[in-house]
Amino acid sequence: MKVLKKLNDDRFKIVVALWEGKTFLYLKDEREGSESLGVIEGGEVKRVDELWEKHLKDPEFCLPCELLLIPKLKVLKWKSSVAEIGLTLERLERFKEEVGE
Repeated sequence: MKVLKKLNDDRFKIVVALWEGKTFLYLKDEREGSESLGVIEGGEVKRVDELWEKHLKDPEFCLPCELLLIPKLKVLKWKSSVAEIGLTLERLERFKEEVGE
C-alpha cells in the first residue's frame, strides 16, 4: 500500500491510497460514526483536494455527501448498517488494518 494523501480535522479523516492496483478513498466521520471505502480514478484525487478545501472554508458544506458521489464501487458502514456496492465490509476492514486505522 502506498498512501497518497491523508487529510483530517476534528470530525473527518480521509486517506487516499494505492492498494491492490487501484486508488482507494477512505472516509471516516467521527461525529456520525460512519466509515466508507471506495475505488476512485487517479484523476479524482484532485477532486478530493477541492472538496476538502471547500469543507474547510464553508462549515455548512456536506463533505461526505460530495465525496460519496465520486466512487462507483464502495462500501458504507454506519453503526450497525452496511451498504456494499461493489466492495465488501471485509475489504474495508483489511484496508484499515493495512493503513493503520
